[in-house]
Parts: sequence; structure tokens; C-alpha cells
Amino acid sequence: MKKGILILAAFLALFAGCSTTSVDRVERGTATELSGFWNERDVDIVCSSLLDNMFSSARYMEYAESIDGRPLIRVGSFRNESDEHIDTSIVTSRMQNEIFNSGIADFVVERSFLDDLHEEQYYGLDYSSPSESASIGNESAPDLLLQGSVRTIVQKSGKREVRTYYVNAQLTEVETGRLIWTGENSEISKEVTEPSVRW
Repeated sequence: MKKGILILAAFLALFAGCSTTSVDRVERGTATELSGFWNERDVDIVCSSLLDNMFSSARYMEYAESIDGRPLIRVGSFRNESDEHIDTSIVTSRMQNEIFNSGIADFVVERSFLDDLHEEQYYGLDYSSPSESASIGNESAPDLLLQGSVRTIVQKSGKREVRTYYVNAQLTEVETGRLIWTGENSEISKEVTEPSVRW
């Protein structure tokens, strides 16, 4: 009986030790690859390279020179067409931030923010003095729409898996539907090997 109690106590202590969660803060961009799936470093690489490619392309520069002032860009959706869950709104937000801070183009907020904007405008008309309320119908329309998709190709052999991400983006003139630029980033490729023994 005593021996059984000691074994049970040892088991419970081992279980408690195994179930303790450990958390360490890490600097952005230095986190260890834990799963081989899409992560923050991939977002950084893809967004920066695609926008650098877009802004330096001959077609974009030709378009920018043909209009009066900097082009107004709206970032649309980036569809997740991969085999894993990817929150592509993070890609959209990063694109928005980089476009806004680049100084190369002007930025128009995405449509999902316009409901709040309109509500604020109408609230101002109802409750603010006419001289201080924002007028309706003066929003800047985008010249260009940036949108894209994320796809994956997965190769598996035994315990080895290679995941390659293809992120496509295209920039379209809103008025005409004319394609101004298109690009692809496929440099994110990861080999994941499962351990031979699982505990």
C-alpha cells in the first residue's frame, strides 16, 4: 500500500512538472521556428519584398509619372488559398503600414473602416455645429487597388515535409481595371522533419 502511494505521488509530481507552461519573451523576428508553418518573419519578408518590387517596377513608375500627384492606393483582401490557417489580415495591415510610411504613394483606408468613418460623419452632422462638422461625399477615391493570395505547395516523404509559400499580389487601376503591376514571392520554403520517437 505504501509503495503504491509513493508511485502515485511520483507520477503526480512528474505530471505536474510536465504540464507547467514556460513562457519567454523574444525580440520580434527572432522567434524559433516551432512548427514550420507561416509566422511573423514570413510576413516581414513577403510584404517588404513585394512592395519593394512593386514600387521599383518600370510599370508602376510609368503610371506614377502619368498622374498628377502620388497614386492613391487601397489595399484589398489577400485570400488564403493555402492548406493551413493563415490570418491574411496581418498581411493586409503590414502592406497598409509600409505603403503609408513609404512616402512613395498615398493610402486610402480599406472599406472595412469606412462604416465607422461614415458613422462619425453623420454623428457630426447631427450633433456638431455646421462650421465644425465634416461634409459628406468628399472621400478620396483610390486610383489603384492592391490585392493578392497566399498558396502553398507541400511535398511529403516519410517524416520529412517541405512547405513552399507562393504569395501573389497585383495592382489594378480602379477606373479601368487595367493591371499596373503583378508580382510573386516564393522564397519562403521550409523543411520540417518529425522526430522518430514521440513522448
